[in-house]
Amino acid sequence: MSKIGIVSVLAMALTAALSGDSPAKTHGYALSGTIASVDEGRKTFVVKNAAGKDTSLVWTAATTVMGGQLKAGERVTLRYLNKDGKHIATSVRIGEPVAPKTPPPSPAATPAASR
Repeated sequence: MSKIGIVSVLAMALTAALSGDSPAKTHGYALSGTIASVDEGRKTFVVKNAAGKDTSLVWTAATTVMGGQLKAGERVTLRYLNKDGKHIATSVRIGEPVAPKTPPPSPAATPAASR
């Protein structure tokens, strides 16, 4: 195989390795919904999304919880990772999802005063 062929194969392999859709590289998955249940002893909770699908998650000492405590009926927006067959919550925000900030409307151009 020529040097150009070897370099081409290595370049394609490197590109494929770096372009994979790894959730860990994108900081996990996002989820919004309502907490259906919480098990403090097992450090697990279930979130039901808008489509009605339940997702079971666990939390750890590294999980960041903002806006209150995890309890059934609370609206949440969170991020999680998949590890060892579990959905591990990395951050949880209690309350309604925050709408993306939109810039304030620009003031309408006022015509110059005539003299």
